[in-house]
Amino acid sequence: MDWLLRLEAAPDDAELKAAFEAWLAHSEANREASRVMGHTWRRLGDVARPTPVVRVARPRWRRRVAAAAMALAACVALYFFPALQMRVLADHMTGVAELREVVLEDGSVVHLDAGSAIAVKYAAAGRDVALLGGQAFFEVSSLQGRPFRVRSGDVTVTVTGTAFSVRSSERAVSVDVQSGTVEVSGGKGAPTVLTRGQRAVVDRASGGIVQGEVAPAEIASWRRRRLVVHDATLDDVIEELGRHHAGLILLPDRTLGRQLVSGVFDLTRPVEALTALAESQNGKLTEITPYLLVISGR
Repeated sequence: MDWLLRLEAAPDDAELKAAFEAWLAHSEANREASRVMGHTWRRLGDVARPTPVVRVARPRWRRRVAAAAMALAACVALYFFPALQMRVLADHMTGVAELREVVLEDGSVVHLDAGSAIAVKYAAAGRDVALLGGQAFFEVSSLQGRPFRVRSGDVTVTVTGTAFSVRSSERAVSVDVQSGTVEVSGGKGAPTVLTRGQRAVVDRASGGIVQGEVAPAEIASWRRRRLVVHDATLDDVIEELGRHHAGLILLPDRTLGRQLVSGVFDLTRPVEALTALAESQNGKLTEITPYLLVISGR
């Protein structure tokens, strides 16, 4: 969105246009981001632009439409900004609906979900991976004296050799253990130790840790293009499905977003899954454009 705003402000700037073309040529992910932003921007139309005519008082409905358009543009900008930040910092990153397996120098394997990114820093004293966004499943090679650490914000997961997943969201960090033992720190109090079939959810705001159980076979089910959830909030499930949909999904109703849902969803059909979720809560899915979906109550 930053590129669109800059080009809109200076349409005759040849140097800016050349820089934009270079950015597009850098990767397919950049070109896809440009297509999505451009499509949404065009659908917003010119409702918020002044026109070169005699100024008259705008009808109230036009002011509301203009305000809505600008708010939507802001949402789109907020949607793309974290991805651009991740792109700068990441050593490995996935795009929409893309899964990737990364083999690290010690033989450890990282499975990246769609829309996820990591930065890797290995040293003699330890192996550090920063989960910059999204989620990943780790199969860690055991190396005595070189602990393997995954960091997401203030939360650190420390292991020697094990298999586990870490999910990073705006509100929390979730850790699920498929095998071995992990230590989760960064919350309030002493570190929490997890073993096979256990889960810890660390609230970013409060630092509180909630422990629970999880079926090992269901951990990181996204590796099989399936999303398995039990009593997850609608907000969280939409965030998961959003990694597999090329566009923005809005849920303005905060109360609706906090509703708990369960189910198994096909990640190759995110729109169908979103439709089913909305209907299960007596809501509806509205397609503004193929790149902009809105879930609301009826």
